[in-house]
Amino acid sequence: MDHINIDRRALLAGIAALAAPMGARGATAADYAAIKAFIDSYVTTKKLPGVVAAIRRGNDAPVYLSSGTLAFETSAPARHDSLYRIYSMTKPITCFAIMKLIEDGKLKLDTPVGDVLPSFKTQRVITDQATLASRPASKPMTIRHLVTHSSGLSYHINNDALARKYTAEGIIPGSRPTPPTPAGAKPAVQTLEELVDRLGPLPINADPGSRWQYSVATDVCGAIVQKVSGVSFYDYLNRILFTPLGMNDTDFQVPPNKVDRLASVYAVTNGQATLTDDRKASPFSDGRGIMSGGGGLISSAENYLRFTTMLLNEGVHNGRRVAKAETIRTMRSNLLEPGTLFGGRNGYGAGVAHVLPAGATAGGMPAGTFWWFGIAGTQMWVDPVNKLSVVLMLQLNPTSYPVQAEIRTAAYKDLAAMKA
Repeated sequence: MDHINIDRRALLAGIAALAAPMGARGATAADYAAIKAFIDSYVTTKKLPGVVAAIRRGNDAPVYLSSGTLAFETSAPARHDSLYRIYSMTKPITCFAIMKLIEDGKLKLDTPVGDVLPSFKTQRVITDQATLASRPASKPMTIRHLVTHSSGLSYHINNDALARKYTAEGIIPGSRPTPPTPAGAKPAVQTLEELVDRLGPLPINADPGSRWQYSVATDVCGAIVQKVSGVSFYDYLNRILFTPLGMNDTDFQVPPNKVDRLASVYAVTNGQATLTDDRKASPFSDGRGIMSGGGGLISSAENYLRFTTMLLNEGVHNGRRVAKAETIRTMRSNLLEPGTLFGGRNGYGAGVAHVLPAGATAGGMPAGTFWWFGIAGTQMWVDPVNKLSVVLMLQLNPTSYPVQAEIRTAAYKDLAAMKA
């Protein structure tokens, strides 16, 4: 052994590095210059009052980038713990709850929905959009169909006859404030039980599993979670996810002591940002409402990054396992039936779109990446290849700028620079 020359100083430095806390080494805010420039550009041009991004790569410490304020009329800065209406970014969280019930043996992906919710015992498929005439469905609707938006259900925000029927039936979950009831329509449903009781007997647009269509299915998932778990939907989420991960700012409402951290929502009118949901008087501060699994949660960049980090680490967050690795792998895999695709080329897992291994990337995201977004501009994606997790928070409803594509371009530009 005497022929080996050991540099004692280098050895001690290496030991110290290994003993350093996780995240003490690695990327810092300075490494994400392109993302910061993207965020700043929207604020300096007054397209938005403020934007926040949260990034974590591997075991690096989380990086938070922010610019601007919570509203145009306030000096309160947009921060990592600012609160945002995440709308459809609620869906991956709801589907995680479904996957936990499957992990615990209380459901299966191919459990018929009618076995849990009696109002869904029988499905009929629309044959005439004008009259909503229908025929029997070729097979039962299952949990798999719900979590992948291949159930045949529609959404009140869609442009089809069934969507208009939902509005007439008051099936408009996630709408806050609740819009006025149109003449001849039923009042909006007030509970998850009321939602599924009205929805179940209605016809569907296609045979379950035969096509992808964005739908109210994730709200049905919330009702299933509540029914199977025996506790409220929020209480179940709090037990299996929010408390274990420390997501203390994620809820279906903003309590009075947190209102000062809520961002205002804007829309673009004649090229200008116009206030549509004032942070000081938001309906999200007025109770939990229907607890919409499709679009009802409030969260922060810091909180949601905890969730995506857990997904990236296959069920582990900061050394604590909250779900089996197989549960997460299944959730983020392509669960659509053979021959059914999302967007013509990609797959869809449980509440998340999935880049299939087709030899090409989607917006810089390699095969295996999964993602979703919210109507007010929020976005998340998890890239297992590069061990990258990104969360974007802003409030512009509907999103009128290509923010999702722009942050992806910026993120992979930064990643390429770090690898160079």
